[in-house]
Amino acid sequence: MHRLLALQKIITTGSFTKAAKELGYTQSSVSQAIASLEAEFNVQILKRSRTGASLTPAGQKLYPHFQNMLRQYADTKVIADQINGLETGIVKIGAINSLSRYWLPGLIRGFEQLHPNVHFTLYQGDYDEIREDLLSGKIDLGFLKPPYTNGLKVSPLKIERLLAIIPEQHPLAQAKQVDLRQLYETSNNLILIPEGSHSSVLEAFAILDIYPSIKDKIQDDYTVMAMVEAGLGISFVSELMLKNCPFKIKGLQTIPTLNHSINLAYTDPATLSIASKRFLEYVASQKANLS
Repeated sequence: MHRLLALQKIITTGSFTKAAKELGYTQSSVSQAIASLEAEFNVQILKRSRTGASLTPAGQKLYPHFQNMLRQYADTKVIADQINGLETGIVKIGAINSLSRYWLPGLIRGFEQLHPNVHFTLYQGDYDEIREDLLSGKIDLGFLKPPYTNGLKVSPLKIERLLAIIPEQHPLAQAKQVDLRQLYETSNNLILIPEGSHSSVLEAFAILDIYPSIKDKIQDDYTVMAMVEAGLGISFVSELMLKNCPFKIKGLQTIPTLNHSINLAYTDPATLSIASKRFLEYVASQKANLS
């Protein structure tokens, strides 16, 4: 069945390389899977070009049947999961505020439509707390960014951008993007949340030989934004946090761009419940839709 999954992913991404990355396979294993499929049916299913991969005329005729086979497999897997205990179960997740607010509702809704008797328990906290909850066994899965994933198994999800946030009355509020040196020269306080104190931000400043004054470290993203709104300093938050933002602040892209990767982490796949394993797989299948 992995051959059909590889074919489906190639069609949806248009690329052997992208398909391999999303499936967690090597590119050679994806190529071998397609070669094996073509050998079995004695037809060329895909053609490669400079712009990517696409179905041949023969592939276009066969692909709907392959899709039916995948749907039948998925239906059979659901029945097997029910037999093996997925008919009921609890998934315990740890996440920071922004992911709890913007990613989890859609992910949980989609998963519960497939498995209506599986329930979720959500633990919110900063990255240090989520990592500790994973190691202690309090939660099954946790959304983490490096370096908090050290020593854990991870399923990479998305590269998330950090934006500088400043009060609406800040001298740079009309800019579309801002240089870190400009921020330093026009602000007297860098407000950080405790989780790692935004190590990537501090490293970016250090490369410029700049060491900003840090008067305040705040536990909660929303409190950080409220303090920025009050004119107590500037900070950096995930781009997700600025969706439907209730605060009078401005989010700016930075020069250089500041990013961090978000992963779904766990300790040992052998200790995960069936429900947690299936949710891990479901989230990985939906990562292209996370925004």
